[in-house]
Amino acid sequence: MMTLHKNKLTLLAISIATGIASLGQATAQELEVIEVKAQKRAQAQQDIPVAVSVLGENALERLDVKNFDDVTRVSPSLTVEHGGEPQVNAIRMRGVGTAAYSIGVESSVAVVVDEVPLMMAAQAFNNLSDIQQVEVLRGPQGTLFGKNASAGVVNVLTKAASPDFEGRIEVGATSDNERKGQIMLSGPVSEDVNYRINSYYKDREGYITNLTTGNKLNGDESYGIRGKLDWYLTDNLDATFIYDTSHQTGSNVPVWVETGNGVSGEGESASEDNRKVRRDTDNEYETDQTLAVAKFNYLLSDDLVLTSVSSFQQFEQLSVSDEDLTDVPLEDAFPPFLLDRFDPLGLGGPQVVQDAYIDAEAFTQEIRLTGTPSESLEYIVGLFFSDQSIFRDFDRKPLLFVLNKWEAEAESTSTALFGQGSVEIASDTFVDIGLRFNHEKISVDFTDYYGNGFTLNPTNPARYQGDDSQNAVTGKISLRHFLQNGTMVYGAVSTGYKGQAYDVASGFSQNDADQPVGEETSVSYEIGIKGFTDSRNFSYDIVAFLTNFDDYQAQGARTDENGTPIFALNNVGELQTKGIEAEFSYQATDALRIDASVAYTRATIKSFVNAPCYGGQTEEAGCMVGAGPGGLDVQDLTGNDLNNSPDLKYNLAMYWEQPADSFDFSWFAQANYQWQDDVSFDLYGDPLNKQDAYGIGNLGFGIVDNQDKYKVTVFANNLFDEHYSMGYSNFEERFQGETALAKRWSRGALRYVGVNVSYQF
Repeated sequence: MMTLHKNKLTLLAISIATGIASLGQATAQELEVIEVKAQKRAQAQQDIPVAVSVLGENALERLDVKNFDDVTRVSPSLTVEHGGEPQVNAIRMRGVGTAAYSIGVESSVAVVVDEVPLMMAAQAFNNLSDIQQVEVLRGPQGTLFGKNASAGVVNVLTKAASPDFEGRIEVGATSDNERKGQIMLSGPVSEDVNYRINSYYKDREGYITNLTTGNKLNGDESYGIRGKLDWYLTDNLDATFIYDTSHQTGSNVPVWVETGNGVSGEGESASEDNRKVRRDTDNEYETDQTLAVAKFNYLLSDDLVLTSVSSFQQFEQLSVSDEDLTDVPLEDAFPPFLLDRFDPLGLGGPQVVQDAYIDAEAFTQEIRLTGTPSESLEYIVGLFFSDQSIFRDFDRKPLLFVLNKWEAEAESTSTALFGQGSVEIASDTFVDIGLRFNHEKISVDFTDYYGNGFTLNPTNPARYQGDDSQNAVTGKISLRHFLQNGTMVYGAVSTGYKGQAYDVASGFSQNDADQPVGEETSVSYEIGIKGFTDSRNFSYDIVAFLTNFDDYQAQGARTDENGTPIFALNNVGELQTKGIEAEFSYQATDALRIDASVAYTRATIKSFVNAPCYGGQTEEAGCMVGAGPGGLDVQDLTGNDLNNSPDLKYNLAMYWEQPADSFDFSWFAQANYQWQDDVSFDLYGDPLNKQDAYGIGNLGFGIVDNQDKYKVTVFANNLFDEHYSMGYSNFEERFQGETALAKRWSRGALRYVGVNVSYQF
């Protein structure tokens, strides 16, 4: 394994060295200075005391970043995981994130699009189209970004409208049957109004075959349109209006990798390379989302700006899944004398089918005042309000031991006052101080249709209601100093907070409504250095961090004695994540640029005494039978690594572009390699749910017009065809003790090649 890994690195190193040698001693141009809005105002990346990875417009193009997963190639501290539907997808920063089925819990990593915090992480997993910049802010960002940024923020900025007419058309196709296209138009409506319209369509055939239905699964179809209007009402007042809507359908089905007698169906060959299933119901999901934004900037004076950002967003998801993982109908699975017992409602049909619907809406309003009285003093103060409601309808049928039908609505309102300022206390030495006061109200209304017995048309369902409120304070203080060559060294302490949450899922009771899962808090310590060399063709950004989380909210999965999946949200007592992150960019010559980033992260559970045992865990493996509260089987996870947190992850990238002699275009080549350490996916430590270390290499080359009008790219993703997993599930209890191990594929775990063609006018 290690030899193969070294060979891949050698190939990449040879390609980079060959490119440098072929270009001789050409003089390198300076690296560009990138402006970010990590602190809600435009600032140079190298001047702010924030650990931030930035993908500007050029980097997005250079690294072929087309979706949210691609961002992890640039920021190794960022990882993502995928479940069977977008609602359970998770984003992790420095090993910390939230993966939960509950609609009453928010992510520890906030995603902000055009200054609007998204309600759910699921909204981020769509096409990144017509993007100006992506900023990955690592560590707690609660002071400026609020209560669901205890681990970090991903800040996405879309492109602005242009005062001159321009357009762009792009089409692409791949060997795994993806076809995509997008078109953008921008220009003036009048002297004071500019517009921008961008739309896209993508359709990819699935790579998993359902032998029972004949359909392809794990495919994806999506389309969307965004309109933006910039209106300069007066010399001192401007407005931006955005309307963004999109639709996506897809699936993510588990496949067998190891099975015992009677588990696999005909044609299902259990192995790590298996891409065939037998299901009587196709797993599918469908999402629709809308975001509307109105932003106003009013220049009160030369150094004082009043900003208002209003938004409305809606997200809907409809999903269906085959939960028994077979195509065996009820009449074949049970003899007639048991069928009435196991199917008390007489629903018939497949063994276990699960339907779910989510409808979420939110309104947000932020008003802030930004002042820069002098070069030695700047500040920002503001008010924030949000009101969101998430409704879910859930139906799992028809067998008695998994029968479940409920609907619930979780609501929350949040009001906050925040401020942050920077003052120069000595020559080239600054202190930054920020505080945020947050008040939150939450409520839940849960209706369990079978809570008072199983009937075909329940007329007396059980209903559980609850509400609570909470105040919280988060803050940040940093000290930064600029050396004579412009290099900045800094130290910072910041805190984060994620509010208490209802574990709104199957099995919810009045006790859950009365006692929400406690809030999650974090305290982070950072020291860093960032800057350029004197030639300004080499930049560096290095930071060491230590973050302590208290009452970290995490969901684990297990199965009960009937094989029914149980998902429970827990407060892990204490968690610590620490490590070192480094990013480097080197403009070796005018033609060749090299980027590298690495993150060494140790995310450790410091205290989790009464953790549930994983499915099938024995006393010899650490399960203490009957020792927990209420006689539950528990284990002590204190000292264990946090799930889905690789210790080491790094990225290497190269981009080369050279004019072609006697032609009006340039050649270019791009290569990147991403490697990550082994990782366990299961919070409770199931040894079967583990992925070995792996590396992914991508390569592309093509031509670009010297006037940047057209560009043709031929590429190969996952060049070395690494078949990794996005997670394993042990279903042996569901199959009466027979081996039943399944995994979830990712498209990125398969090699494919393709071509993109774009034309700009």
